[in-house]
Amino acid sequence: MVTAICNVFIDSEFKLELFKETFQRVYGVSDNWLVYIRGKYSEDVVKYIQEAFPDYEKNCIFFSGLYSNNWVRSTTEMLKSSRYEYVYTFLEDHILMKPLGHFKNVIQEMSKLKIEYFGYSFFNIGLSVQSSEGLYPDYSKYFFSFYLSQGDMEYLKKNNHHFYPHSLTSVCSKRHFRNVLEIENMRLIHVPFLVQALMENVFFFYPRNRAFWFNVNKFVSRLGMRFVIYLPETPFNLEKSLFDCDTQLLPLMIGGLREELFANWDDDNILSNSSLMKRGLYPLTLKSTVSVSGYESTMGREYQLLKGMIETKQFYPEMSRISHVPIKQILVKNGTAKIYSDKEVYTLNKGEGMCVHANVPHQIEALEDITYFTKIYLKP
Repeated sequence: MVTAICNVFIDSEFKLELFKETFQRVYGVSDNWLVYIRGKYSEDVVKYIQEAFPDYEKNCIFFSGLYSNNWVRSTTEMLKSSRYEYVYTFLEDHILMKPLGHFKNVIQEMSKLKIEYFGYSFFNIGLSVQSSEGLYPDYSKYFFSFYLSQGDMEYLKKNNHHFYPHSLTSVCSKRHFRNVLEIENMRLIHVPFLVQALMENVFFFYPRNRAFWFNVNKFVSRLGMRFVIYLPETPFNLEKSLFDCDTQLLPLMIGGLREELFANWDDDNILSNSSLMKRGLYPLTLKSTVSVSGYESTMGREYQLLKGMIETKQFYPEMSRISHVPIKQILVKNGTAKIYSDKEVYTLNKGEGMCVHANVPHQIEALEDITYFTKIYLKP
């Protein structure tokens, strides 16, 4: 089986509910969960796990008092309790899109083929199925796989610009994961955001920024320290692009998924409209009970539909990452309307209204001539 690392920061009710939604889908993939919860709602998360899963004592090891300001050091300590040779890094904002059994089968095939690393989310980004043929991989039921060596890096830099030999959204061998942790387990010096912004203004944007700090760290690491572009309490410094991948991580047997397994709820990560938000797959319900307090409202407008007319609606801001679900208010001023999605149906009479998650595709049908008012609310 696989060891599951759950070292996450939960600081809001929304993230708590998101954790509950994602965790329950993957809990059964492992009987060796290593759990360290940080943030305001840490106790609520632990309580949820203990109440929702009767076998948690057998399957979970809870950690406390670790290095809350250093993700690498705390995870290194947690990994000492790992019982298996593969490690799945759980992230609460990535949702399993396949049945749990499918996920288990993928990991079993990974072990059988001796694949050391695969990215489980952001499907087709960086290493797409369509671009794989030029790597002359082996093909199996769930994977295309190939051996990545230092000599392959230039080809990938030209043809798979956004591929990461190590991403957080991964299942990998414990050997590989431990090597990545050891690289970062030094005195970490965070490059101030202002310095990073100034560097980008003089053409040190991606991937030059990563290549620059990679070359600097070749020297300063001899002194037991590293410059990092993300705060040490976050896990993002573990990610290795083609432009800052340490040579000691290679060679490596890489697997690429042939079908989507997970998806991020709010982040497109380069690929337009790939997040579950923009696909209308998250939240799971059309009707919204979220308070719009703290949201900014648009002007709103009144519309009219004749009996029998149907309008299909879906709204989201045109940006790569949408961190808050847009809310839409619908108020029927005259007539009767039916508001529905694939799973829900609501009837609104004169004077009645409701709020919906605007990004979830829905229809407004006039059961008789109607006048309705609609307004969009966005979180600043």
